[in-house]
Amino acid sequence: MKKNKALFVPFVLAAALFFTTCGLDTFYIVDPPTSVIHEPVYTSTDFAANYFNFMTAIYTGPSSFNFLGTAVYYRIYASASTMLSRQSSISAVNTSGDYSAAATRMIGYGYQQLNTADGNIQPLISAQGANVYLRLCNYGDEKDSSNEYRALIGYIDKIPRRTVSASGVPKTFDFGRHDNPKYNSELNSLPVSGDEDFESGTVENNKYYVDLYAVAVGRDVTYTTYYSQVLHLGSIPIDASVENN
Repeated sequence: MKKNKALFVPFVLAAALFFTTCGLDTFYIVDPPTSVIHEPVYTSTDFAANYFNFMTAIYTGPSSFNFLGTAVYYRIYASASTMLSRQSSISAVNTSGDYSAAATRMIGYGYQQLNTADGNIQPLISAQGANVYLRLCNYGDEKDSSNEYRALIGYIDKIPRRTVSASGVPKTFDFGRHDNPKYNSELNSLPVSGDEDFESGTVENNKYYVDLYAVAVGRDVTYTTYYSQVLHLGSIPIDASVENN
């Protein structure tokens, strides 16, 4: 794992521009997070590489705009081909012509804001220019704080969870532990049709795929929400037939 070895290359983001003319409403443009330090790929067979590492957006715009931070959205897929098709569709509108179009399409496809074991934080990271390490699944003991391969949102020291809950507790991404008596089968249960974060379909070889995006979010004085262009963080495979991923 390389969370302690990544170098931050300073860069300047024009985080928000606003234009106003007589008789017209103010319109804000929020620039996105643009730096991915490590992007996992859905074809990976190396558990050590199945983590995300990125820098959050930096805001330098007017104080009249309430910059909230960087949100992380995810969706679970049964089919890699469906996931890739959605990625292409989102990428096609991720342009400066309409800054919010990609976020709107992504959310329309059912992507959900990543949850935590301590509850939903929206957006996930409020800090600007933060180096965020994120691992969704546990490889080894999830309760061992010295285990560098445990599920973790490093910057805020939270455990990532799904938006779907069991008995009021957010479920995990440890699908391979759903039928293991050592673990809570309900919290580690497999995604099923009807889950708000799951694109159902035919699951091949017990593998699921999780796709992640980051997007900067802000609000103006009228509480209108603005989204930046999106940043694809990568995709990981989760093998539901093995305990560790």
